[in-house]
Amino acid sequence: MPNFELVTAADVQLMQGLAQRVTATRPDLVNSDATYGELAWNWGKGHASDGASWPRRLWFSGGNLVAWGWAYLPHQVKRSDGSVKDITAPIWRIRSIPTTPGWLTR
Repeated sequence: MPNFELVTAADVQLMQGLAQRVTATRPDLVNSDATYGELAWNWGKGHASDGASWPRRLWFSGGNLVAWGWAYLPHQVKRSDGSVKDITAPIWRIRSIPTTPGWLTR
C-alpha cells in the first residue's frame, strides 16, 4: 500500500492548478467538489476538523501534478444540536487529467 500523507495548503495549491487545467481543456469533466474555489473551501473547513485523519496522494508526471486523491476516513461529526453522528465508511475524491494514461499505477 502506498505511503499517504496528510493534505496541506501547498497540496491544495497544486490541486487548484490541476483543476484549472481540467476546466480549460475538458469543462465537461468539471464537478462541483473539485473546482478551484471548492478545493480551497473544502480544505479550509476540513483541515480544522479532519486534518489529523485526512490522507491524500498526489501523482506527478514530468514534474507536473496529473492526479490527486484524498479520503475522509471513518470519524464522528458533531452536529449543531450537540448530537454526534458516526461516519462509518470512507469517502474518496479523485481528480485527474483524462489524457494522462496509467497515472494510477504510479
